[in-house]
Amino acid sequence: MLSHTNIVCNASQIADCMKLTQKDRMCIPVPFFHCFGSVLGVLACLTKGGTIIPIESFHPERVLQTVEKEVHRPSWRPDNVHAELDHPNFHQYDLSTLRTGIMAGSLCPSHVMKAVIEQMGMKELTIAYGQTESSPVITQTRTDDSFERRVQTVGRALPHIEVKITVPGTPEEVPRGEQGELCTRGYHVMKGYYKKMKKPQMK
Repeated sequence: MLSHTNIVCNASQIADCMKLTQKDRMCIPVPFFHCFGSVLGVLACLTKGGTIIPIESFHPERVLQTVEKEVHRPSWRPDNVHAELDHPNFHQYDLSTLRTGIMAGSLCPSHVMKAVIEQMGMKELTIAYGQTESSPVITQTRTDDSFERRVQTVGRALPHIEVKITVPGTPEEVPRGEQGELCTRGYHVMKGYYKKMKKPQMK
């Protein structure tokens, strides 16, 4: 279960990483029932007083038309970007108002980031990582991060969030560069699973 504090604070931090303001108009072509649409999209925009432009269901050309007509900063997922960039009418649309956006769910391949910057004009695109149980974002790149950081990482921890990599099943941290289990704590961590409020015991 997530609290209002969990998701509103997380949404505000996400918006800060994207430098959203009340002047922004964000296209949200993803479902609102999912944390991407509801927190990274709707609530991130609303915490800064921006305008949300929802799209009932995703269709690449509908998104391009909406951006050209009434949007300044989009919220997109990597798979959606491919669909828009590959659309046969892509070059017919004026996307010059685009500045920033957010991708989540995986690293952004360098060729996709390059196309988003050069063909869509989104020079301040951010990449986020998290899970529903963490409200959902744990780490995010910033708008002024280098190209390399945005394609090789999922950013750094949001403010007021702690992250460490441990040996699976233990609290012991692994050496830098080693694989392990990601552990996080802060305002963003869920309160528990519904009707299962006991915390799991660390072995």
